[in-house]
Amino acid sequence: GIREHSMGCILNGIAYHGIFKASGSTFAVFVDYFRPTIRIASIAELGRVSYILTHDSIGVGEDGPTHQPVETVSGLRVIPNLDVFRPGDAEETVAAYVSSVTRTGGPTALILSRQNLDQNTDMPAQDRREGALKGAYVAKKEAGDLDLIIIATGSEVQHALKAAADIPGARVVSMPCMELYERQSEDYKESVLPSTCTKRIAMEAGVSDPWYKYASKVVGVDRFGFSAPGDIVMAELGMSADNLSSEIATMN
Repeated sequence: GIREHSMGCILNGIAYHGIFKASGSTFAVFVDYFRPTIRIASIAELGRVSYILTHDSIGVGEDGPTHQPVETVSGLRVIPNLDVFRPGDAEETVAAYVSSVTRTGGPTALILSRQNLDQNTDMPAQDRREGALKGAYVAKKEAGDLDLIIIATGSEVQHALKAAADIPGARVVSMPCMELYERQSEDYKESVLPSTCTKRIAMEAGVSDPWYKYASKVVGVDRFGFSAPGDIVMAELGMSADNLSSEIATMN
């Protein structure tokens, strides 16, 4: 937390110069130390600037609530012209990096987990990459008539896929980047989140408010975490496939 602001200034200077792609990295929770420089990059439409922000959630674990981002990611999403990517597996991460180094109209924040994540190997790698480059995509298509949409991002995509496994009418939508999804055509957005299906639930290990734009029910973390192994913190605060299934069971 003592050098992030100068790092952000340096990244902006490199971007203004225009020859090189610039990136800098720190724990996600420390992003507020250089938020003004991110804001300037967004205002100035500085392209090919990326902020690699790791340890993205309460999954940080033993470092406790001072190092566990809860409101941080959503705090970045409200900055205009900043793409915020929270990928759910290795292939989505590839897409996030590609997007960050090719985008010319503004900067990109890459929100990366500390813990290992399940890989959605039931879907081809190229499809996951292409889908993530559109901000959101269908990670698991319903096996019957569409009855439920589960929206998730980052480390919670794996829980969404598990919860949907025994629900024939459930579709899983991975949404690593809200901003990029919103820039897609209306036809594409409708194909991912059809307006005819209003039974929707979203899951993210962070504050829940932003997700009500897309879902009627949200499984989030609207409190600070605590110091314990990351998997215990996640489970205690509801970030599990079992808890998601229980929440789905309460929906009409």
